[in-house]
Amino acid sequence: MARWVVGLVIALASIYGNAHADCADVSNVTGWSYVDNHTIILYQYSKPIALLKVPWCYIYSTSQIRLLKTYMCSWDKILVDGNVCDVNELKRL
Repeated sequence: MARWVVGLVIALASIYGNAHADCADVSNVTGWSYVDNHTIILYQYSKPIALLKVPWCYIYSTSQIRLLKTYMCSWDKILVDGNVCDVNELKRL
């Protein structure tokens, strides 16, 4: 029984350890660029500041993107063409 519990604790620690959220200050975002149907890069003037992945919503080069917070982390939400979408990955650049 003890081995099973230790194994479960190690498995959960590795899952949650890899799922840490990267966060970024997006209060000064001036634009974004299209990478693919689920990925965009946010810019502050010409400097890329964050990469966002939105796997459950489609993003097009003509999409309207609206950030709902000034400080974002993975699993926060954005609006894509009026639809609420979960950001499952945010990486500061």
